Amino acid sequence: MTHLNRCFLFSFLSLCSILNGNDNGNRLKTFTHPCMGTLFKISVDSELPQDKLNKIAKGAFSIADAMDQKFSDYSAESEISKFNELPQNSPFKLSHDFFELLNISKEYHKQTRGTFEPASGALTRLWRLSKRIKRLPDQKTLDLAIQASRFDNVIIDKTTRAATKKNYMTRLDFGGIAKGYTADKMLSYMKNEGLHACSVSAGGDIVVGNAPAGKSHWVVKIKPYGDLSSEFMSLKLCNQAVSTSGNIEQSVTIGDDKYSHIIDPKTGLGIKGSHAVTVISPKGVISDVLATSISILGFDGLELLKQFPDSEAAIIDFKDEKKTVKKSPNFNNNLK
Repeated sequence: MTHLNRCFLFSFLSLCSILNGNDNGNRLKTFTHPCMGTLFKISVDSELPQDKLNKIAKGAFSIADAMDQKFSDYSAESEISKFNELPQNSPFKLSHDFFELLNISKEYHKQTRGTFEPASGALTRLWRLSKRIKRLPDQKTLDLAIQASRFDNVIIDKTTRAATKKNYMTRLDFGGIAKGYTADKMLSYMKNEGLHACSVSAGGDIVVGNAPAGKSHWVVKIKPYGDLSSEFMSLKLCNQAVSTSGNIEQSVTIGDDKYSHIIDPKTGLGIKGSHAVTVISPKGVISDVLATSISILGFDGLELLKQFPDSEAAIIDFKDEKKTVKKSPNFNNNLK
């Protein structure tokens, strides 16, 4: 999403719970850790000794903390904040993870037709202020922020592993990709440590590995806010990821209009309307990006899946107390 604390576990526009299909008794262990403005949760199905599991979980959470120290724009000491405060034309040497995520972001920026905009930090800052004072920015200020929030303002030197800003106002914002990327890293680490039947939940993003013993999949339950009368949507996943996004919970009314925390980089303002998006992908980094992009594009966002053939999505739109649901052709294959 557009910032690092876009969804919270157990809220109604997030991933409400993750289960293993049927009860596996005492084999299923869970660990939690606050990070990135949300609660990270690890679930593992293993017969390893508890002290070994504790050590692996601690190692996984240390990855989350390390990523937060790189990608959080709320910390002045983070790597991204140091880059953002640099003047233009000043090369900045990047860490391995930062360099990797920046290049991944560049590719997804192209594939999503610019709706995923990792250089939107100037707009993020401006919109946070607008939400706080409940007043839209003046057009001149908005136009300057939009001009600065273009990925072509960032030059990546792959030889020196450095990045340079062409516009001094340009600021990176990995809020729409960092949690999915981090969850993928944590899952990979745990698999390398011998925990193959495990999952990582990071607010509105969940990644799962192999199914628990004797099962064919994990089960993730979702319930969109505003649809309280409906049953939970149960998804069956194995070595996949799911992300949710929407503009129902985190919205602000300015004048006669209700705006989301999710920013459309073309207008520079929060998107309007009320809808919820669920995306299933092979990796958390992909589902995270697509959830944001489809939220911005609405039903037209399903066309993006042509660029991501292994991903599926569902959109629930709420208008005048009427609910409209659209899904990609194979989304229902993941329903339990």
